Amino acid sequence: MCDQSSELPKFSSVVVRCLTRPSGAHGRFILDQEKKISKYQNFLNYHSIDDLFKVYGPVVRIAPTTVAFLDPDYEQQTTRMVYTALKLDKGPIYNAVQMYMPASLKTRDTLTMVNSQYRVAIIEHNVHAKYKCIFSSHYSPGNIALLHPDMKVSVELLIQKILEAKGQPVDIFHGMHLVMIDLILKSTFGHDQGALEVWSEHSHDIIIDIPQQGIVPKWLFSLVRRFPNKRWQTFCSSSDTLFDTMADFVREQQKEKDEGRLDERDNSTLIERLFAHNDSCAPGDQLSFEDMTSESTTHLLAGVDASAVAVSYILWRFANQPLGIKQQIQAELDDAIPDAGVLPNWKTLHNLPILDALFKEGLCLYGPIPTFLERLAPRGVPLNLLGYQLPPGTVIGTQSWSMHQNARIFGNPEEFDISRWLDNTNQLQDAMSQAWAPYRLGTRICIGQHLARGAMKTVLAALLRNFDVLPCPETNDETMDMMELFGMFPVGLSCKLKFHPHT
Repeated sequence: MCDQSSELPKFSSVVVRCLTRPSGAHGRFILDQEKKISKYQNFLNYHSIDDLFKVYGPVVRIAPTTVAFLDPDYEQQTTRMVYTALKLDKGPIYNAVQMYMPASLKTRDTLTMVNSQYRVAIIEHNVHAKYKCIFSSHYSPGNIALLHPDMKVSVELLIQKILEAKGQPVDIFHGMHLVMIDLILKSTFGHDQGALEVWSEHSHDIIIDIPQQGIVPKWLFSLVRRFPNKRWQTFCSSSDTLFDTMADFVREQQKEKDEGRLDERDNSTLIERLFAHNDSCAPGDQLSFEDMTSESTTHLLAGVDASAVAVSYILWRFANQPLGIKQQIQAELDDAIPDAGVLPNWKTLHNLPILDALFKEGLCLYGPIPTFLERLAPRGVPLNLLGYQLPPGTVIGTQSWSMHQNARIFGNPEEFDISRWLDNTNQLQDAMSQAWAPYRLGTRICIGQHLARGAMKTVLAALLRNFDVLPCPETNDETMDMMELFGMFPVGLSCKLKFHPHT
């Protein structure tokens, strides 16, 4: 095992808008608070770790107590052991996954973290497993299928908005954010909030601002939020604004519950499942009002950003494909959707192999969480990791970016090539499926992956059936370079493309 922990430089402060990826083999950290490694493990640059794998092999020490690995096995046995079989706790980096909100949702006097649970940041495996049971059924494939009519309504409105642009470039990054905001709020609270209907240039700023805000150390954020600039103040108050809004939604739902009106709905919402948990569990296991507010907010932020980013990158790469590839994709959609104004049903949508190949290839290169996923080696005895004995408590992990860039499995991993998923003679198809992990891994895999998959495929099918998508000069390799926050974003925070009606 090679020790490369000294090769990764640190930044002692963070300027959120300037988190662009440096060139070369060296990485960077975007969080370092007074070198308190025991409390906040650094975010590691996924390109740097991948470069180290290519030079030094599948096991590399990247920090004094942190080891990264890349499973060389086609069946990913070591990866499954770490992320599934051993049921390991998450690493200390997840202590840094935080969003700031007032100590009281009714006052701004002091800014502190409410002592409420963020499922994504729960370290202990057994605690997370118990917490996940509260709402896991909400994101089951069967329940997500019931949301498909709502998906189609949102996508039909998106098509209308694009037609209203009359050939002018459309920022699909913004538009997809709004589609997902409407969809997730409908899934969570049962009401259409009309975000897409009132689409404007800055209508999704709050959702974009919060992931960036959350990586700023608390002491620094408390200081810089006083800077007297209107846009900066909007950025700094984004958590307050969103939490207040979500808190109001929770209060409204509680009122409807008290009045017996929630029983009138056809499909159970997320908030209803949280209420049902409180009605059936012991008092000590009940969720507080703050818990329900923060949980609802976490689902919104995680689902909106990941899907908007992925759809933007897929459409951008589609727009720049050779004409023959575009025609192959659109021919399948033309055949499956004879009437462009009638979107396909759920079963048809998930039986389109070329669309599925486009979806998988897009998430191979532009997965929402390509970065290092920490786990803690078990207590008691050393862990054998690919032949190396690691002490208990060592931080270990792999990253989907390197899994997807493994040339032994994906052949030409840096190329956008949908044919790799369509070649039935490719003996590595099973290995590719095992290594495809855009929604994280194992027992902590993204609980909303079925919602994301359904929404993204509905949007892609509708837009590519209705429009010829063409590149736009404002959107290029530079503006679409990937920057790390906790997930990935295009550095330009925009993806403008041209949409011409498809005939």
